[in-house]
Amino acid sequence: MAANRWITLQQAVGDPLGIPLARHPSLRNAVNTLVKALAKAELITLQQDRFEYSASEKKRLSLNAADRTCLVNAVLLQGVFAEPKIVIKLFTDSAMRVTYSAWAKTLLIDQQSKAGQGFLPSRLIGFLDILAGNDDLKTELLPNPFSDTLPQMGIGPTHCTSLLHLAAVQAAALSQGYIMMAYYLNGDIEKAYQAALEVRGAAPALEQYRDLIIRDYRDSRAVKALLDDWR
Repeated sequence: MAANRWITLQQAVGDPLGIPLARHPSLRNAVNTLVKALAKAELITLQQDRFEYSASEKKRLSLNAADRTCLVNAVLLQGVFAEPKIVIKLFTDSAMRVTYSAWAKTLLIDQQSKAGQGFLPSRLIGFLDILAGNDDLKTELLPNPFSDTLPQMGIGPTHCTSLLHLAAVQAAALSQGYIMMAYYLNGDIEKAYQAALEVRGAAPALEQYRDLIIRDYRDSRAVKALLDDWR
């Protein structure tokens, strides 16, 4: 069995995407956070001892070269969905892949969001179609839907760090149902729940999403209350 080959974060992510991470601290920090979450979820392998190729990088994380496709896909997904916990769900839950892909299409394509400044619509459609399918995200490389830079570098006047973050900022121009979805996809379950309570007489698909968000919020509150009782 061949030994693992360990590479830097730049080699794993920056080089395939053509971006020097050292020049973009906000992107580098977002990717570092994501990498640690992926390792905790056992989707990738990290090594923190001395890097074999350069003494100057001895304090940096090194990554298994075999995980490069997984890492690049995760960074692209982070650029759309922001939250590492959502990215992890997209690797581990096929049903959530379908749901989140549909929501992203609604917010970013169907609603012709101004977030279009950060992506190429035709590529994003292809990206989301693959996400909704059965391809193994650890081994099958997703197409890069972004035009020139990654959202994690900060896009728009408010320096949003994902397409759905930008869509949430623009939510005032959308219906209450889409505001609800934007908050939920951006990881703000409290605001999503409050928005869901205001959704009335929506289309059947939005009603399903509303019910899912309300149930998710109440389940999380119940779990929190149970844990508080145990303390």
